[in-house]
Amino acid sequence: MEQLVNELIKFFLEEASHPVIDIPTNYVNKREFLRGLMNVREAKGLPPEIIEKENELLRLELEQKEIVDIDTIEDKFSLYQGDITNVKCDAIVNPSNNKLLGCFKPNHNCVSNKIHTYAGVSLRLKCKEITKGAEIETCKVILTDAYNLPCNQIIHAVKPEFDELTDENLELVEKFYTNVFELAINNNIKTICVPNINVSSDLKEDVARVTIDTIKRYTVDDSFDKILFNVFTLDDYNIYSKYFEK
Repeated sequence: MEQLVNELIKFFLEEASHPVIDIPTNYVNKREFLRGLMNVREAKGLPPEIIEKENELLRLELEQKEIVDIDTIEDKFSLYQGDITNVKCDAIVNPSNNKLLGCFKPNHNCVSNKIHTYAGVSLRLKCKEITKGAEIETCKVILTDAYNLPCNQIIHAVKPEFDELTDENLELVEKFYTNVFELAINNNIKTICVPNINVSSDLKEDVARVTIDTIKRYTVDDSFDKILFNVFTLDDYNIYSKYFEK
């Protein structure tokens, strides 16, 4: 794998005409360096051999990961704290920006950055093809392949952005999840992993309540076999677990 990382780093440094910099020698740091280079790269074409090298690297890395298979989870509606890119299911949800292109901050650990990182550059290129560079309206949902992720597909949903609690903003939260689940039903997606929307601490309780109330509507019939609700931080887990206990 290190040889693939070395070759990809060499290509992306030369492509962007980066100044001479010190490349890490430790493999873990070198891999993070490559991730950062690809995170900041604009969505433009690549030689097929470079895409294949990245695909090979991501496939090898996937073999070493501890995959969470949603079919092995007993409950129909469950809470999961961890990395959504390690979940095997019909579809995961990407809470996206309005250009669908992921986070351009190098090595940022937001959900969208991780999804684009481990799906591979082909996902960013596909999203650019779909949007043609235009901004997408809030709560709109779009379905793509998952490329190098263990899930089958990705539902990209443009997340609402707000810093105050209003009825209108809570309605956007409800619309966000409703649109996700309606698209899933229309595409015969039976197992799905859905993350929380990241908001400031003072808004989390109300957003959690609306989120879980909305999703629960889709657990009462046979529309879905399994719904996994994903959070990344312990703080979010503690907040959302209260609504699962209820």
